[in-house]
Amino acid sequence: RYVGWGDDPLDETGREQVRALAADLAAEPIDVVYASPLRRAVDTARPLAETHAAPLRLRDGLKEIDYGAYQDVLKAERKLRLRRNHRVERMPGGESLRDVFNRVAVVRAEVEAQLGAGRHVAVVAHFWSLRMLAGQVDGLSFDDVLDRDDYSPDNGVATTRFGAGAPVKLS
Repeated sequence: RYVGWGDDPLDETGREQVRALAADLAAEPIDVVYASPLRRAVDTARPLAETHAAPLRLRDGLKEIDYGAYQDVLKAERKLRLRRNHRVERMPGGESLRDVFNRVAVVRAEVEAQLGAGRHVAVVAHFWSLRMLAGQVDGLSFDDVLDRDDYSPDNGVATTRFGAGAPVKLS
């Protein structure tokens, strides 16, 4: 289903993924953690921040796309084809992909400032907000971010900072 801004808690699978991710990243340097304020992201980010004694910074800009009227609709019942139908046109009562790209830009500026200061940054967010952030950090345009086929984040997977190729999975 299209979860979007729904504030569902993690299920048992999600909690297991968080435990595994926190263990996998325990030895990695993390100086600051940014996260979407949605509960599933906060519940993923908090253990990383606590393990590393890093500040946890919640940012609305990292929320998933707002599906509006399509919130909670089963994906099998309705294919939204966001890249084609909602690239710039908003979903009824929701956002377009351009809206997500624009709001993520504010967080990108913060993340880049942290990286520029030599800090190690972890970001916990959602499919579309992570995709937009990764593309922007790489200097990609809106169209390039959407046309790229080499990045699709999976649940509970950590990747290195994005560069010229596909991301490197840490776990």
